[in-house]
Amino acid sequence: MSSYIDSLAALLSQDPKYTVDNVLNKNIIAEHARKYDSGLLNLLRKDDKIKQLFFTEVDGSLVFKKDVFLQFIAQKEFLPDSYTRFGQKIGLSFNNDLLSSCGNVVLDWPYKDCILEGGQDRDDQKRKEVFFNEVLAPDQINTILDDKVFVNWKRYDKDGEHDLDELKPDDNLIIKGNNLVVLHSLKKRFAGKVKLIYIDPPYNTGNDGFNYNDTFNHSTWLTFMRNRLMAAKDLLSNDGMIFVQCDDNEQAYLKVLMDELFDFRECIIVNTSTPSGVNAVNVKRGERLFKLKEYILFYSKTGSARFNPLLVKSDYNLNYKYELQDNGTLADISKNFDSTEEFVNYCLKNPENIYSIEKNNKKAGEKAKAIIESSKGKKEVIRAKNSKGEDYLVYDGGVLTPLASRVVEDNGKLYFGTLISDLWTDEVFQSNKTEGGVELPGGKKPEKLIRRIIDLATNPGDIVLDYHLGSGTTAAVAHKMGRQYIGIEQLYYGENDSVVRLQNVIKGDPTGISKTVNWTGGGSFVYCNIKNDANIFREKVRHADEKELEGLLDQVLKSSFLSYRVDPKKVSKKEFENLSLMDKKSILVNLVDNNTLYLNYSEINDKTYGISEADKKHNKEFYGKEA
Repeated sequence: MSSYIDSLAALLSQDPKYTVDNVLNKNIIAEHARKYDSGLLNLLRKDDKIKQLFFTEVDGSLVFKKDVFLQFIAQKEFLPDSYTRFGQKIGLSFNNDLLSSCGNVVLDWPYKDCILEGGQDRDDQKRKEVFFNEVLAPDQINTILDDKVFVNWKRYDKDGEHDLDELKPDDNLIIKGNNLVVLHSLKKRFAGKVKLIYIDPPYNTGNDGFNYNDTFNHSTWLTFMRNRLMAAKDLLSNDGMIFVQCDDNEQAYLKVLMDELFDFRECIIVNTSTPSGVNAVNVKRGERLFKLKEYILFYSKTGSARFNPLLVKSDYNLNYKYELQDNGTLADISKNFDSTEEFVNYCLKNPENIYSIEKNNKKAGEKAKAIIESSKGKKEVIRAKNSKGEDYLVYDGGVLTPLASRVVEDNGKLYFGTLISDLWTDEVFQSNKTEGGVELPGGKKPEKLIRRIIDLATNPGDIVLDYHLGSGTTAAVAHKMGRQYIGIEQLYYGENDSVVRLQNVIKGDPTGISKTVNWTGGGSFVYCNIKNDANIFREKVRHADEKELEGLLDQVLKSSFLSYRVDPKKVSKKEFENLSLMDKKSILVNLVDNNTLYLNYSEINDKTYGISEADKKHNKEFYGKEA
C-alpha cells in the first residue's frame, strides 16, 4: 500500500498549487478532483500504477474514477484490511438515499468493496477471514489475485493415473484450491470462452461448508459470492449463461446481487422434496411449512444469448390421435385399442405418422390462412410450405402438429414432451443415494438436473465451468455429454472426491444419466492443484506426534507463510516445549498467515520454492508464458 501512497504523493508534490507551506493539502486536492481539473488529471496519468488505480478505459477513452480518488485521499489510516468507512449494518440504499425516496434498488452492504479470499479448505475448519478493501489495499489484492503456480499435474484416462506429458487446448481440468484465486488464474486461458457456468454454492444455512466466524452473516456471504461472480463473468462468452442454485435463505439477496452483474433470464423453481418425514413435526406445531423447493437463478452475460428449447416429459396429450394413411387421409386411431395405455404406447413407438389438429391459427400469415380456409370440409391432407421453405400439413381447416417433434426419451423409455417452463416439478431431482461410485449426502444435486441445464445452455464441445464442484456431478455429466469442463474445488471430500468419481466415469460408470446418453466410458481429464506449502505444513501439524512438532516450529519460523504479526526472534522454544500437544498444534497453525498461502507465477523460477521442470513446463502451457 505504501508504494501507492508514495507514488501519489510524489506526483502531487510536483505542482505547488496542491501544497500549503510545502505540505500537500487534501482539501485543495479534493477540490480540484471534484472539478475534474485537467492539470490534476494529466498529472495522475503520468504514473502507470496511479493511472491504473484511478482511471478506467471506456470505448478507448480514459474515465476518471473521482469517487475512488476522493475516498483514497480522505483516509487517515491506510490499514491493509481496513473497512472502517463502511457502516456496521446491512441495508439497502442508493446514492446514500433511502429506498423510500428513490425508484431504484441496489444491494448495499458493509463489505461490498472488499475482497474476501475465503480460503477454508476443510469442512470442519472455521477460519477467520480477512476483508481487503479495494481502495485501501490494492497491493494485497493484486498479490492474492495474480496468476498462481500449479503443481502435481496428472492425466487420468482408461489406463489410470499418469504424469502429464502435454497440456492440450481441449483438455478437461480438475483444479484443487481456493476458487477465487483459481478463477482469476483461469482468465489468461479461458476469458470469454466458457459457455455455461453452473454452481451449487454453500447456502449459508449453518449446515454447510460456509462456517465463517463473522457477525454480518448475509454481508459476508454476499461478499464471498460477489468476488467470485465478478471473476466468473470475465470467463463467460458473450452468449454464455450462468445458473446458480440456492434456497430461501439467500435467494432474495442473491438475485439483487446478480441483477447488478448479469442479464436476468429466469428464476426456476425446482421441486426437491415431498411433504413427509421428520419435518412433519414442525408443520404440525405451526412452526414451518414443508420445504419442497429450491431456486435456480438463470442469467446470461448479454441479453442476446439464446438457450436451446427443450422438451420435458409429460402426460400424453390425447389429441395426438390421428394417423396419416397411405391414401393421404387421416384416421382417428384412438378407438382401435383395448386401453388408453396400449394406444399411447403405439403412438409413442410410431410417432412419424401421428398428428394432432390445431384449429387455432390466428398467428398464421395471410397466405397460410388462405390455404387453411380452403381446406375446410375436405377430407384430404394438403402439403404446403411456410416462409422458411419448410413443409407443413393442412387438413379440414387446421394445421397438423406432428407427434415426432414431441417425443422425449428418459432412461430408455419414451414419453410425450412439452416445452420447458420455469417450474420443474417432474422427476429431474430424484436420484439414488450414490452416483458415479460416490456417496451423495443430502443436498447434492443429481445428474438428471445437471443434464437438463447442460442441454438447455450448451452444445457438444462447449466449455462448462463449476467452481463449487463438490463431489463432481457437473464434471461427470459434462464428461458423459461430450462437453469440455473445468471443475474447481477447495474442500477435501476423501472417497467422495470428484477425482474418484471421474475415474469411475472413464471406466464406464452405469449410474445417473449413463443409460439415457448411451455412456460406455472413455475420455480423460487433467488434475493439478495450487502450490500451497502452508496447507502442506498444516496437514503435517494435524498428524504430527510430540517429537515432530519442534522441527515444524523451526520450519514455520523460516517460511514465507509466517504471519506478519509474528517476530521469529521473540518466539521462545523453551516455552513452546512446555505446552501440551494440542496447544503446540494450535500455536503452529496460528503462526500461518492465511492470506499468503499461494505462490505467484512471477516467482516460479525462485529456487527457494523447488518447482520442478515439469511443473514449469505445464504452467507455461497453461498461461502461454515464458517460464
